[in-house]
Amino acid sequence: MAEAALELIEVTFRHKISSPKFFKPWNKRQGPGVFSLNLTLPKGQILGLVGPNGAGKTTLLRLLAGVIPLDSGTIKLNGDDLNQRPEAIDYLLRCNVGHMPEQVRWNGSESVLETMKLFGEMREDKINSKKLLELVGLSSKLNDGLDTLSQGMRQRLSLAISLIGSPEILLLDEPFNGLDPVAAKSVEKMVKQLAENGVSIIISSHHVSGMASFVDRLALIHQGQIVAEGKISEIEQDLGLSDRVEIAGTGELPNFEKLLNKNSKLLSSHHSSSKWEVMIFQPDAKLMSRILENGHTIDFWQPKAPDIVEMLCNATGLEIEEIGMEINPVSMLPLRVRGEEE
Repeated sequence: MAEAALELIEVTFRHKISSPKFFKPWNKRQGPGVFSLNLTLPKGQILGLVGPNGAGKTTLLRLLAGVIPLDSGTIKLNGDDLNQRPEAIDYLLRCNVGHMPEQVRWNGSESVLETMKLFGEMREDKINSKKLLELVGLSSKLNDGLDTLSQGMRQRLSLAISLIGSPEILLLDEPFNGLDPVAAKSVEKMVKQLAENGVSIIISSHHVSGMASFVDRLALIHQGQIVAEGKISEIEQDLGLSDRVEIAGTGELPNFEKLLNKNSKLLSSHHSSSKWEVMIFQPDAKLMSRILENGHTIDFWQPKAPDIVEMLCNATGLEIEEIGMEINPVSMLPLRVRGEEE
């Protein structure tokens, strides 16, 4: 693996939740967050951080951006242990990490250029506001007011501001939310260009399919912990979600017990009076021919890409109903380690 730009070792942060008692009205208890988290971001690579709502994605990005403090653990930048530096960890992170929060609500009469200059004044080094705005495709909107910007333009402005100071690491929290397909492709292209120029990038999302084409690695987070990490193909293989094909047709359901070879497996089957649909694991190259030769009609044949729910269920050993969409503040994962016998 390439040299690490960012490394997290047993990193923990727990939100403090109000828990008043009779003699302690301001008492707080530990709530959800990220717990004993280990993660590595190679230099110049794009890491997709994927998980359901409430999994800890935004908390982790805010921690890495220096917005919230570290409770315990080690963060390394380019191999340098920040715990050993005299400066505060959050200060060092803010100096080296650019952060694009989710859907910043830009509003007001200030122009795009005025807003960029205002944020630039917070940095010690001088910045070229016009050049950054040109980079994200806002050169024609320099004098437009914030209130006049579309959602796509607001996302571009957020990206430009996150690039102030030429950060080595860039954190993008749900950057495609609210964007039409054309705007999303444009942002994706910019992200790829930044990575090619050596910027290390983490993109958070609750979708796997949307990032499969351009991220180098994927980290699956649930209840504040990384439950699977690696190349998407590696994760699919490890979780038993690779080499699956969906096949559908009309008429009578084929007898797949006779049609499948010894290495293939029928994973699911649905059949009505006139239509059928199946999912096959590792179908061989001649299966389609055998189905047609037996007098059946095939309407479509396509690879089955795993979604986030399937990945979470296989990585944690939980059922869909147990996964839910809310983080549990009491119990933390992992419930099982990959490779461990159930």
